[in-house]
Amino acid sequence: MRREVFSGRLIKVFVDARGNELVLHPAAVVIAAVDAQGRTALVRVDRPMTGGTLLEAPAGLIDAGETPEQTARRELREECGLEAGRWHQLGGGYSSPGFCDERISLFLATELGSVGGEDPDGSVRERLWLPLEEAIGAVAENLPCQAALLLAARRLSPNRG
Repeated sequence: MRREVFSGRLIKVFVDARGNELVLHPAAVVIAAVDAQGRTALVRVDRPMTGGTLLEAPAGLIDAGETPEQTARRELREECGLEAGRWHQLGGGYSSPGFCDERISLFLATELGSVGGEDPDGSVRERLWLPLEEAIGAVAENLPCQAALLLAARRLSPNRG
């Protein structure tokens, strides 16, 4: 048995019979978008919790009725103004399973083309491209983004076995 102690627009918090605080959070996606030159699309995004911005791979929450891949396609278009000809699901899992049920699906997007984008919530401050290996270090403060880029590098490696 658990009781609800908070319900907001994004999360709900419960306390279970053992006193554990449990957070219900929507699932999300992270996209490693890599072009033919081996560059990765990144965005600098407002993150109020950090007191500033973070450099990240495109990402976002899965809306009701969307599949993870549909969300990944939408977020890549909105945040980067890109569409991809090829998609690969790289994996996924819980972001912080000790207290939160958020699951993150990781995708690789290739064969990229520009379509323009609108950034509907206005959180993207900058769009940029970095070589994949450099991008892995650049997003080090955001573990899910770094994981997506590491898995993308592994999948794209000519020596993968």
